[in-house]
Amino acid sequence: MIDPRVRTAYFVGGVPKVKNTPAAGRPLFLVLIALFSGATLAAQDPTPVDDFDVVWEAVAEYYVDDSFGGVSWDAMREEYRPRVQSAPDVESAYGAIGEMLGRLENDDTFVIPPSVVPELATAAVGQREEEYAGVGVMISDFREVGVVVTGTFRESPAEGAGVLPGDTIVAVDGEPLVKEEGTQGVADRVRGPVGSEVTLTLRDPDGEDRDVTITRGRIDLRPSVDARVIRPGIGYIRLPAITTDLVQQASRALPALLSTSGIALDLRGIGTGTPEAMVVLAQWFLGPTRLGTIVTREESFPIPHRPDAIAAYRGPVVVITDSRTSGVAEVLAQVLREYDRARIVGATTRGGSQVAQVVPLPSGGLLHLVIARYVTPKGMLLHTEGIEPDVELAPPDLATIRAGEDPYLDRAEEIIRRGGRI
Repeated sequence: MIDPRVRTAYFVGGVPKVKNTPAAGRPLFLVLIALFSGATLAAQDPTPVDDFDVVWEAVAEYYVDDSFGGVSWDAMREEYRPRVQSAPDVESAYGAIGEMLGRLENDDTFVIPPSVVPELATAAVGQREEEYAGVGVMISDFREVGVVVTGTFRESPAEGAGVLPGDTIVAVDGEPLVKEEGTQGVADRVRGPVGSEVTLTLRDPDGEDRDVTITRGRIDLRPSVDARVIRPGIGYIRLPAITTDLVQQASRALPALLSTSGIALDLRGIGTGTPEAMVVLAQWFLGPTRLGTIVTREESFPIPHRPDAIAAYRGPVVVITDSRTSGVAEVLAQVLREYDRARIVGATTRGGSQVAQVVPLPSGGLLHLVIARYVTPKGMLLHTEGIEPDVELAPPDLATIRAGEDPYLDRAEEIIRRGGRI
């Protein structure tokens, strides 16, 4: 039986980030916010000291590493509790709590102040939206360049206005972007009421700027699976997330791919999903095979799998990854490789495939606590380091994106045509 703590925890993976908070830039499984939102806590008029005590005790009892990164956890209490007591305000108190957790040297264990929780809850609700008001661009943060358009939604306002893949967004309504804003900052500035206008200053791959004024419209966000034969003999499966609904959707398309010479399984950008859905997807290619274990401080729990599962597809598989691939997508890629069922092409994954729990704090803040880690069937611990691909490729440049070329997929096809040999 799986420990209840593990049942209600999730692999750390990429979902909405909130700017200017201790959680900024870190992945968060916000599903659990709703799970705990009705929790009642005994403390009346709770203070940050009450929050500190819950944090300290939760880490002491449940944090995955009982060596606490080599620090004395009792000493941390003696050092930081007085600082929280004397802090002039809540933000300063949470700064001290966050500093204490930083001594664990695990970026996925952190606290979120009460003032930020409503924003995160809104982001979590936004994840379930089926549409939004905007222009319909897909963007990515290129480290040396900025926020780049990687595609547009079909029949979207952006497509109609002539926004092209490979365009770099350098300003919104005449206000230049700053590097710290990233993709979330750009998205926040581009969105607005349906029917209103926004002007984007775009820089093409040759360095020429142009202004494009776009009338915002409703953009369909309902996730869908791309599963098809892309070239003779080459199957392709792309899921926006590894969830039960999307895996079921992909399974309906699988029969059309069974006669292909090989399948490219595109896991680029996937940071969300559930272990249950990952197991179903893995067993398409593996059959009734052990898929590894979840290891807490004291125990280990095998990931449940169906012993009667049949491998539906037995041809070569190439998994495509990038630097945003994380969580259960990393686990899936590594399991398929360990059983010699797939080669991995692309970029090293994000890393940090840990299992985290969100703990509510008395004054309304949250503790994001790593309680377990994943160990592959052959004993590899997926933790801080990402998975290195068998064939590592540089990210495409702007001209390549503009031309609509996909060197990662091209290389995957090449390996499939060689029968899976690199």
